[in-house]
Amino acid sequence: MTDGYALYRGKCREMSEALAAEDPGLRLVRGHYHCPFWGEQAHWWCVRKDGTVVDPTKDQFPSRGIGAYVEYDGTVTCSNCGKEGREEDFDCSHGHYCFCSVECHCRFVGV
Repeated sequence: MTDGYALYRGKCREMSEALAAEDPGLRLVRGHYHCPFWGEQAHWWCVRKDGTVVDPTKDQFPSRGIGAYVEYDGTVTCSNCGKEGREEDFDCSHGHYCFCSVECHCRFVGV
């Protein structure tokens, strides 16, 4: 583990929101950080108007922010049928699962 793991892990949204609130030149971003050592990690960070990434919790990763930051585009996939759509049109209130309809949700859980 990195020295920053315990200090920053699970705090990326909170710390990035605070940073963006302090600096109006920053935009809050959610997406994935592709760590060369750990692979794709769900993550939050900030971006300056010129596109520069400002990541207050980058030290939680062994790569310390040298990996790729990929902004979430709002697309989700139904956990049952595979249909893709916008997050706001799907029910994603079930942990890591999203469903395009009540029917798909019921089929997924076996009812």
